[in-house]
Amino acid sequence: MKKIFLLFLIFTSLSLASNESYFLTHPSLSPNADKIVFSFEGDIWRMDIDGSNAVRLTAMDGRETDPVYSPDGKWIAFTGRQEGNANVYFMSANGGEIKQLTYHDSHDKMENWSWDSKEVYFTSGRYNDVSAYSVSVTGGTPKRFFEPFFNWPHNFVKHPSKNEYFFNETWESQGYASRKRYKGDFNPDIKSYNTDTKEFKQYTKYDGKDLWPTLDEKGNIYFASDEANGEYNLYTFVNDKKTALTSFSTSILKPRVSVNGEKIVFEKDYQIYVYDVVSKKSEKIKTTLFSNNTLKLHKEFNVSGKISAFDVSPDNKKIAFVSRGELFVSDIKGKFVRHIKTNPVERVLEVNWLKDNKTLLITRTHKGWENIFTILADGSKKEIQRTKEKRNNRRISLNKDKTKALFNSGRDELKIIDLKDFESKTIVKDEFWALRPDKSYFSPDDK
Repeated sequence: MKKIFLLFLIFTSLSLASNESYFLTHPSLSPNADKIVFSFEGDIWRMDIDGSNAVRLTAMDGRETDPVYSPDGKWIAFTGRQEGNANVYFMSANGGEIKQLTYHDSHDKMENWSWDSKEVYFTSGRYNDVSAYSVSVTGGTPKRFFEPFFNWPHNFVKHPSKNEYFFNETWESQGYASRKRYKGDFNPDIKSYNTDTKEFKQYTKYDGKDLWPTLDEKGNIYFASDEANGEYNLYTFVNDKKTALTSFSTSILKPRVSVNGEKIVFEKDYQIYVYDVVSKKSEKIKTTLFSNNTLKLHKEFNVSGKISAFDVSPDNKKIAFVSRGELFVSDIKGKFVRHIKTNPVERVLEVNWLKDNKTLLITRTHKGWENIFTILADGSKKEIQRTKEKRNNRRISLNKDKTKALFNSGRDELKIIDLKDFESKTIVKDEFWALRPDKSYFSPDDK
């Protein structure tokens, strides 16, 4: 009986613990420190300072990170990967329309806001190296900081009352911040440059890591350092002396102070902590987040009247058809229908059976162009791309024994593809059709 009761307690504890969310990253505080915005499951979320009322603000393609409140509290800017590479976006702090601020094939990472909330600061590799930039929230061309200098300014933040910009500038704080206990001349320090006085200043000289500077509206500086015990802890300057504020045995990450200077938020042990500047105490923020299922495992399709292409298998037992860009296989009477999964962001247009009664020859889009693929009719393997052209390959027509197929390539080539090795060659090259050409056909004797 005791063993059963003990097991009950263990399972109960595990159940309760699992309700607490982990892997909350990149936290930032609202100006008056009453809300936290952060990244979770690749989206931007917002919650109250006590962990309650958590809501998802974004649901973009890709991953959104580095959210930061504007000093006036009206906006949230963040790093988004809507098209694969990172760019800077912003939105209302209450959610709503998302606007893109940077457009570059390099990696643009959100850092901080200007104190008047009119510009955002970000870092980018657009000159083949990491540099700091600003861009207006109204749009326009980004401006590069420290144009004459060939350094790597990042973790970038401006002083509230003068044109002094704080940053790190080594790869140890850019790409290897997670590498612990390495010490040497290449480790980061807290540095600044004043664009008015042209004064360069180094605030720390420890041969370990001092990184992630953050400033409140009074100019108080906070940052992380591993000087005390080899783990990142929170530090500040008291009478110009570097002073530890926490003594955790596990590292904190990316501290950010609220504009009013009351609280500092940071990551620790895959959760969010808040340090109270007045009480000098840290508290873990407990919250429970609910995942949204953006794609159900089972979907219903109404294909009535919407079948755009179909073909009957050579053994007359199966039908393959296309509806709304999706591929399906059915028995001849339509009693059993299976959805054959293809790339979910592309659409299928044509389908033909090959002579083995197992393989389908389809056309589907690929990066904007229609190309030819094969896929097993039981859906057991992913489709295989057979043509790779930046022009439309379509209007497939097979010969009688299904060993070869004709197709149009663009609007000026007729090609034939061998259905054994899937090698294709051009047999006619002339602009003899318009944008929507008809099929070409083999003669009944295939000659």
